[in-house]
Amino acid sequence: MLIGIVAVVALYNKLSAETINLIIDGGLVLTGVIIALVLFIHFKRTQHEKQKLRALNLIDTDYMDGLAFEKYVAELLKGQGYAKVTLTERYDYGIDIIALKGGIRWGVQVKRYSNMVKAEAVRQVVTALNKYNCQRSMVVTNSTFSRPARVLADSNDCVLIGKDELADWIIAFQEGK
Repeated sequence: MLIGIVAVVALYNKLSAETINLIIDGGLVLTGVIIALVLFIHFKRTQHEKQKLRALNLIDTDYMDGLAFEKYVAELLKGQGYAKVTLTERYDYGIDIIALKGGIRWGVQVKRYSNMVKAEAVRQVVTALNKYNCQRSMVVTNSTFSRPARVLADSNDCVLIGKDELADWIIAFQEGK
């Protein structure tokens, strides 16, 4: 490090002010090009990920793991007009996603199931509302809901998004709506 500082001071003493300014300007231009390149790569990668998500169909959700499905539902929520969509910590307390829409903070429980979603999923999301400072709750699944789950959701003003509504979300997302 000391050798580098000495070399810079020695160069500084031998180089004219014009040369130093050219070197600084070149460094700034190079830094700008690198930043632009990094941003371009990030943008392309993000676009590629969105294109991959748009190509998915409802049947594809059956083969995702739980976390992949949560991320997919988060993107679908954005397509439905939700903002500030974030996934909660890995070991959540009943809410997998938090999102804002119309000034309302939503807590969303995501269930990728091959069988019917039972009332426990509704209980989890409803009881976690205060923990995450949410006003409304929603359960999203690639499956259907049991009758007790629907009754419990109705009595707690919890929105249920089953496979049919999810299919509509996917179609809207694919169409870019």
